[in-house]
Amino acid sequence: MEYDDREIIEGCKRKDKKFQKILYDKYAQHLFAVCLRNTRCKEDAEDIFQEAFVKAFNSLEKYSYQGSFISWLTIMFKREAWNYYRGKKTQFSKVELDDSNIPTYANDILEEYSNEQLLNCLQRLEDKERIVLVMYAIDGATWEEIAEFTQFEVATVRSMFSRAKKKVVDMFYNL
Repeated sequence: MEYDDREIIEGCKRKDKKFQKILYDKYAQHLFAVCLRNTRCKEDAEDIFQEAFVKAFNSLEKYSYQGSFISWLTIMFKREAWNYYRGKKTQFSKVELDDSNIPTYANDILEEYSNEQLLNCLQRLEDKERIVLVMYAIDGATWEEIAEFTQFEVATVRSMFSRAKKKVVDMFYNL
């Protein structure tokens, strides 16, 4: 029998193991991919994935059925990944970069490669660069949201993004 999200959530709220497994099986692959995109290595992604799932199960009472459930979960997992590195005291330092050094063909290059190749390149970036790149280019955060998270000026965040994007492009050329 297939259950809709509301039935699954209500079952999980009752601590029913059957519904917890159904929720896990239904969303684990997508949510682990979210963790991988936001981390340096598979081991960090696994740690974050586990912690985020525990938090998700414990936070189901807060889900208001407004918007899609997968979006709610995805945001929770992204925040867990970002906070993981914030908790490790990732140091964000001011970065100055002349944007004219960024190739204009960078977007085309990023679209040509597989997810696995992109993930490999993302994981090789410094934490602060990966976080800014993923938050903006993949998750769609605004410059202001990223600046608030990193506690930098918007111009600095944009420079960090440009630097990270250039590094990824360079990595692709060296594949």
